[in-house]
Amino acid sequence: MLTDIRLLLCGATLFTSAYFDLKSREVDDRVWWLFGAVGLALTSLEALLGYSPNLLMYLASTALSGVVAFTLYYLGFYGGADAKALLVCALLAPIFNRNLTLHPFTPLIILVNSMILASTLSIYFGLNNLIRILKGERVFEGLEHEPIYRKALASVLGFKAGEKVGSFYFLMEKEESGKRRFSFSLLRVDGEFASKGGVWVTPGIPLLAFMAAGFAAAVFFGDLLAYILKAVVALIQLF
Repeated sequence: MLTDIRLLLCGATLFTSAYFDLKSREVDDRVWWLFGAVGLALTSLEALLGYSPNLLMYLASTALSGVVAFTLYYLGFYGGADAKALLVCALLAPIFNRNLTLHPFTPLIILVNSMILASTLSIYFGLNNLIRILKGERVFEGLEHEPIYRKALASVLGFKAGEKVGSFYFLMEKEESGKRRFSFSLLRVDGEFASKGGVWVTPGIPLLAFMAAGFAAAVFFGDLLAYILKAVVALIQLF
């Protein structure tokens, strides 16, 4: 029963923060304080009721998730809200033992699931850019001098914007010696947002939205990486 309550609260945290992330790319710190406090209160309640939670595993999950979350943050892979979300998830639902998983640490399952789901954007960008090229659109106009491998990389990371570009799109090119060049970076947290159209851009991925989707995938399916590895092993065994 308490496990289900923990999962519901974890889901509420992620979907609430995802809403604000999609809307403004900012999440009020009160969200993390509120749900984090609830997580600590639940653990205290379990101990008082003699529910006998596995405190060692709880601590291991919280410590490991905190280290991973803030290491990725300080390396610049995502923003502070994403790191706080993982830590709060560790406080609310530290252990997950349902479905197929590689380990029991809920926040890390959610993180890996979200990364896998976010990577599907590359497939979308690649197919969309290929269709545009086949239609005869000059998507690389002004960048013809770039090597084909850089054009291919750009095609799976973003797209050439139209005359108007929406909010929260990072500029994926720069000017060097009077020439336009693609600019690739995995560390986009402090990147420059595009302010004009007709340039190559990549979206500022709302990772909290993907974390919410990763949480849903964990609840209904489990660890997506475990399924991928299982499929790879099954494929190898065929040969």
